[in-house]
Amino acid sequence: MIDTILNHPLIDDVKAIDVETYMAQKPRLASAERDALVSYRTMLVLSISYPHEAVAWNGKGYGLVSRYAYGLDYHRVFDSAFEDIEKTLKTKGIKAKGYADISPFDERFVAALANTGYIGKNQFLIHPRFGTYHYLGILLVDAALSTEGYLSDDCGDCTRCIEACPTGALDAGFDERLCSSYVTQMKAPLTDADITPLKTMVYGCDICQRVCPKNADRTFVPRPHFMADEHAQLNLENLLALSNKAIEKTFRTYAFVWRGGLVLKRNAMALLLNQGMRESLPLMRDVASRYAHVPWFHADATRIISKLEELP
Repeated sequence: MIDTILNHPLIDDVKAIDVETYMAQKPRLASAERDALVSYRTMLVLSISYPHEAVAWNGKGYGLVSRYAYGLDYHRVFDSAFEDIEKTLKTKGIKAKGYADISPFDERFVAALANTGYIGKNQFLIHPRFGTYHYLGILLVDAALSTEGYLSDDCGDCTRCIEACPTGALDAGFDERLCSSYVTQMKAPLTDADITPLKTMVYGCDICQRVCPKNADRTFVPRPHFMADEHAQLNLENLLALSNKAIEKTFRTYAFVWRGGLVLKRNAMALLLNQGMRESLPLMRDVASRYAHVPWFHADATRIISKLEELP
């Protein structure tokens, strides 16, 4: 059965852990997890790799999106794979249910238990073949399955990601609220400390992945789904000029749109501030006025505009 899944053209690796082990090892098992696991015996960790090469920044007026958000939304890719696999297993009398990201489970924790890799100091699940450049999905099956896990590994004395993080999010384990990737997805007012690091990335932050030595010379399975296209970076003024509905329609197949147009617009304004783009002020003022009824957005927009107006 494992071979059936591994032979699927979208799946690059599979590791297994039995449900009882997960339930015994997981601290504070949530009721949603317990409910989802009823009638299933095995949790399969599915990996889909993606390339690490990022596009070069076009310069002022542009914002990059995180490498994992290039191309087709990986949730859609997993959903397609799950649909195929669930149908195939059903013909064998096996019930299966797949989850990708939107699930009651901590995929990294499950993956670590299944020896798919280990959770590094940068908080990514580090795979021995793909490094941090892979997506994780969970497939529950009502059959007893097992796999051979990889040899254990760790970061050792390496602290490159900790030293490279511009906000100190990794200084003492992990402080999510300091992470710029988390910040660029928040629907809440930002502090000056949140805004200052946002210079070239309009969505996400790849610094801790780029500096990780575990990503050196890693391989991936080439697929057109996750290759860079014209939306790997966005023209910030064009983004601000689009309505929220237009943003959702234009970028509906990309992972970076899931938090909505206003989050991207707020981030775009932060980048325009830090890039010193005073010529964008009229457009920024217009956008702030149009969304004055959204408290968190208006608070950020007016403060960002005020700071940009103060620049020489």
